[in-house]
Amino acid sequence: MLTELQKGLSLNTQKIIKFAEGLSQEEALSRPYDAVNNFLWNLGHVTTVRNTIIKVLNPTEKLTTYENERELFGNGSILQAEDAYPDLNFILGLFEKRGEKINELIEKVSEEYLDQESTIKVGPNPRSNEALLWFFYNHETEHLGEMKVIKNIINRLKNA
Repeated sequence: MLTELQKGLSLNTQKIIKFAEGLSQEEALSRPYDAVNNFLWNLGHVTTVRNTIIKVLNPTEKLTTYENERELFGNGSILQAEDAYPDLNFILGLFEKRGEKINELIEKVSEEYLDQESTIKVGPNPRSNEALLWFFYNHETEHLGEMKVIKNIINRLKNA
């Protein structure tokens, strides 16, 4: 079924946890230049998108959210003052929990449902639920790459 998707999301989780290791809140909020989002924004954004993945898998699922999540990390959000953001470890914990929930739901979803056109519309073309899941996996992986680059820059600046 979606075994490869489960493996990919689990690998993303492991990598992001590794990239977050040793980052202070200050570092997680730092940006190498103004046109780039910080590590914490990227993490919060993919955490928010994981809630969307949960909704794709089960539209009736009750989501866990926190105050201002969409405003801080949703599509089209703009960076806020640093004190507006939750703690890195809080967001990291939610990212992991939502990943676990996604893996649970993948085990229960039917092929028939996966083949149906999704009620969640992203982009100009209709997509099946399964195609939308892969789209969001790719999106998460792109942000993972951004987090790795930011972490590498932070490490180089520490060691300069």
